[in-house]
Amino acid sequence: MIHVQTWEPDRAARGVIQVLHGLGEYTDRYARFAAAAVERGFTVCAHDHRGHGPDSSHRGYFGDRDGWHAIVSDARLVNQFIGETFAGRPVVLLGHSMGSFIAQYYAMHYGEELAGLILSSSTWSSKPLLFFGRLVAKIETWRLGAHLNSPLLDKLGFDSYNKPFAPARTETDWLSRDAAEVDKYNADPLCGTPYTAGLWFDLFGGLLEISRDKALLRIPASLPILITGGELDPVGGDRGMGKLLQHFAQTGHQRLKARIYPDGRHEMLNEINRDQVTGDWLDWIETATRGARQR
Repeated sequence: MIHVQTWEPDRAARGVIQVLHGLGEYTDRYARFAAAAVERGFTVCAHDHRGHGPDSSHRGYFGDRDGWHAIVSDARLVNQFIGETFAGRPVVLLGHSMGSFIAQYYAMHYGEELAGLILSSSTWSSKPLLFFGRLVAKIETWRLGAHLNSPLLDKLGFDSYNKPFAPARTETDWLSRDAAEVDKYNADPLCGTPYTAGLWFDLFGGLLEISRDKALLRIPASLPILITGGELDPVGGDRGMGKLLQHFAQTGHQRLKARIYPDGRHEMLNEINRDQVTGDWLDWIETATRGARQR
């Protein structure tokens, strides 16, 4: 069962924004963005990934078999629900962080059905680091079992993120410059670690699949793509998003735009300039969907 939230305007929607949230969060955290989108006439549809959200039976775990493709399949089912419920409306896929990687993979297979693609807080991953990470995840899965948390993998995944912001007030200062938003995240029992060894193994495998120019070629060259995030985001930042933009340009994608916010951190929708960010993204979505149809 997939937990789906939908926010709708009180008039016919001009389009639908499908949201794929990041690792260690859930759909409720997009309610503020959704409210702004609804005011502009858009429907927003988001679902909780496996192992996330209040209805998760096993937090931080994608599944017993091929978890990466299982979460992509869930995104596909939600997209089909959108197509049936809001027939004829253009759909923009918005993926944040881990969700941006899922969104890339999704666009490689179903991009011709999208009116636009937003990759928030994304990056172009280093293959040697991905191979190393997946090897460690394989060993940890063998040592602990796929269902159990691996402190080693959590450390490998997040240990360096806060270092640029020392002396840090909390372990998650890298998320935002807004202390209240950081505290809200830390107080939420459905946010953050732990993650299972199996999740890390699946995630590294998915990243290896998308981090190839040959894979990017499967995304339609004419699809409008917005790469956006904070300059100081430790996941990608100015450098990582710049590399991603470069690879998209090299593979012939014609409708690229980058919007990188100075001094911004990982969660731009929860940053001190979130109203500006929300407005910028919705302006871009309005342009991408103007005159477009879903199918």
